Amino acid sequence: MSFDLMFRKASDLYLSGAYTQAEEIYRQILAFAPENSDVLNMLGLIAAAKNEHANACSLFYQALKKSTNPLPLYFNLAVSLNASGKPKEALEAYQNALKLAPQTKEIYNNMGAIYEKLGNFEKAAENYEKAVELEPNYVDALVNLAVLNKDFTALSHLAETYPDAALPLYHLALFAFDKADFKQALEYALKANSLQEAYDIKNLLAQIYLKLKDKESGEKYFHQALLIDPQSVDALINLGILEQNETYFKKALDLNPSNFEAHLSYGDFLYHENRKIEALEEYHKAVLLNADDPALSNNVALVLKDMQDYKGALDLLLNAFLKAPENQDIALNISETLILLFSQEPDEALKIARLWQKNAPNNVFATHTLNAFENNPSNNDKSYAEVLFNLFAPLYDERLKQIEYNILNQIKELPFEIKGNVLDLGCGTGSAASELKKAGTTWTGVDISENMLSIARQKNIYNTLVKSDIVTFLKTNTAKYDCILCLDTLPYIKDIEAVIEGAFPNRLIFSIEKADENTKTFNLSPFGRYQHNKDYIQNILQKTGYKNTDIIPLILRKENGKNVEGFLFVTIA
Repeated sequence: MSFDLMFRKASDLYLSGAYTQAEEIYRQILAFAPENSDVLNMLGLIAAAKNEHANACSLFYQALKKSTNPLPLYFNLAVSLNASGKPKEALEAYQNALKLAPQTKEIYNNMGAIYEKLGNFEKAAENYEKAVELEPNYVDALVNLAVLNKDFTALSHLAETYPDAALPLYHLALFAFDKADFKQALEYALKANSLQEAYDIKNLLAQIYLKLKDKESGEKYFHQALLIDPQSVDALINLGILEQNETYFKKALDLNPSNFEAHLSYGDFLYHENRKIEALEEYHKAVLLNADDPALSNNVALVLKDMQDYKGALDLLLNAFLKAPENQDIALNISETLILLFSQEPDEALKIARLWQKNAPNNVFATHTLNAFENNPSNNDKSYAEVLFNLFAPLYDERLKQIEYNILNQIKELPFEIKGNVLDLGCGTGSAASELKKAGTTWTGVDISENMLSIARQKNIYNTLVKSDIVTFLKTNTAKYDCILCLDTLPYIKDIEAVIEGAFPNRLIFSIEKADENTKTFNLSPFGRYQHNKDYIQNILQKTGYKNTDIIPLILRKENGKNVEGFLFVTIA
């Protein structure tokens, strides 16, 4: 077969996406014609298609030394230089291309994009405008100008003027997405997708669906994005996270061994699979790429915490908190790790807690943790509980299984049914209603956490759900209930008298954690929850008017492998 026929066959394979087969033929030609610039150019394009841009640049440079037609080589080189994180060198390559073809609008448009990324918005606008000057209907440049100017009206006009163009719609979707208007973003993105099968559009659709809590559709569009670009590390990482599939993480790292997010996400996967040594190895690789990332410090700390290296974990967590003080997940992890350290070295844990609270006086976890260690009843209960349970919400139902939550089992053994008009105080994600609700009953749920209520709504088991702290709700409530439940909620509330008084004279069933023998009323335990003396609670009930009370001792749940003792109170006025 002649070189010309081999070249045409390889080019057909390249155009069909069969890069490996095309590369084999091009290299066969190159073995006989090592200075063939056309072959070197095609090998460079194949390398670029595989995201191997450093190799692509090398091949383009080789081709330039031998080519009699350097224009496409300069253009291709500029694209790969930019993708390699070398924008200044890319601009130089585009300038060389412009010397050969000064009327090429695509070059000006691409240069504008580079200047915009570098923050030189004046030069970016200048290049976009030059591209439009060369071609007034050049949609790409017109859209880039509108985006640069943050001109939503201009984008909308472009979408109307060019109804067959996907790009204006795509950027309108991005505008809406950035404003958290996900339904509007979805509408624009779906229109764009109907006009063009493009990776960026599919990827955006996947992100929008995840924001709308439609995981199935999110996965679908990531898969579609991957069909368009099988080398997409971003899509592979997202699919690995969504499907908890190790294969995707490994492929992403095969494609880009230096990708920080891939190492971090793979480490997270291994950690949740309880493969902690392997997780540490991935986190270590991520540290070498970005040692200052707070999420990484947080995740490594969680592994160390599981290995009972609490001080090492706290060093990393506090460092992460300094870099991202607004991240309440990190603050919660500091609190939980300090509690574990307190059980071994109370003085050291108290010292760290005081220093943390001094440096973060407005953080609810820092304040509550210190109050717990000092047994100082807290004035930030409501804020603490709201933030805590908003964070716990996504994993709350699974957490109840892990800690062997036992209160509902005890209630099922009561000699009567929970029926009629029921009020569930601190309803959370709806575990009580899921287990106890009978046909013909009406349930109202009250919780301080919107994230908890959101999950409860999805279960469609409550007739009414109300976001409120329970003391405020009871003070303003005028409805009568056949039964009020308050399960595993009072340990987070200082003002227990107000709850009991607000519930009277309705039948009230509630649980408390058992205080130690030296506590005559209540204390704030190192775990951050209130523990009560049962006789103290009984006195409040009698003073309020509850004359008939059954007190049932029980194991509430497990905590760090140990039983948490408590009592279930069943009252009648």
